[in-house]
Amino acid sequence: MGKIVGFEIGDHSVKLVYFAGNELKKSVCAELPDAMVSHGRILSMDAMADFLRDTARANGIPRAGAAVSLSLADAYTRDVTMPAMTEQQLAYNLPFEFHDFLTEEKSKYFFDYSVREVRRDPDGYPLEMDLFACAMLKERVEAYRAMFRRAGFKLKVLTPLECAYGALMAEHIRRTGAPEIGRCVVNLGHRVTRMHFLQGGECVGVREIDMGLADLDRIIADKLDVEIHVAHEYKQSNFNGVLETEYSKEFYSRLAVEIMKAVNFYHYNNRDRELKELYLCGGGAAIMPLRETVADTVNLTVRGGEELLDEGMRPAEEPWLYLRAIGSVCEGGLK
Repeated sequence: MGKIVGFEIGDHSVKLVYFAGNELKKSVCAELPDAMVSHGRILSMDAMADFLRDTARANGIPRAGAAVSLSLADAYTRDVTMPAMTEQQLAYNLPFEFHDFLTEEKSKYFFDYSVREVRRDPDGYPLEMDLFACAMLKERVEAYRAMFRRAGFKLKVLTPLECAYGALMAEHIRRTGAPEIGRCVVNLGHRVTRMHFLQGGECVGVREIDMGLADLDRIIADKLDVEIHVAHEYKQSNFNGVLETEYSKEFYSRLAVEIMKAVNFYHYNNRDRELKELYLCGGGAAIMPLRETVADTVNLTVRGGEELLDEGMRPAEEPWLYLRAIGSVCEGGLK
């Protein structure tokens, strides 16, 4: 595949992973300045481009192709079931599946899909299709292309978040021969905790919990009577054992209960897709007491997200931070 850099642009930080072929050469995590991203939406594409360019230069990442997964704010995704039809018929009918979501004329959007299953009658005649479908404003696609051009990269892969995690899991299954059982990747992020439910290498559901590590920053700031940025540094360095305090443990318990509720709700609505394993990634996966609390609360096998990464694609430091960025590269065809 040549040289490619996978990007994750979060609310609080960006992650870059530089691959040459299927070998990871470098990984970088850089905290964003304030007011760069809000609820998944980049506020200034030019400012972000300059930040990405400067971060890449400072860390020796060369100009290359770029692979990035979209936040939920940039792309509409849906699981849809439609009558069996030709590609031409599907191109005409697919936009109507998004009519409740689109804010502009349908001509202003790109639409794409992947076929998950085709149901047939006893004679083999196709009856229905299960699709994963996506819609994105054309001007937003062009804005991403221009942003990466300004940053010194050529946009190669622009994919929904669900597809990045699905590609990462599919690569894990292909490489290890692991069974195609139900799994969940839980990103313990700064603003929210996002759960991606996967069956084999396909993402079949997403749940967002309105709790993240920023809440822990605020708790620490309140308990220690310090400014929020100081509290963030205390959390990052575990200053005076702040991560083992009772108030931190109470936060872990509340978050773990919300994760358990989401798992139980998924099981209730998907009785034929029982989850077996749960993988923790994102900044919260670095907090061992949080990992342990989740493992003690959720009735699943709980693992670190780094276990999904082969040795040649696993960053040496904090590998659980980079699953989404690596998944974007996998979606581009990592072999």
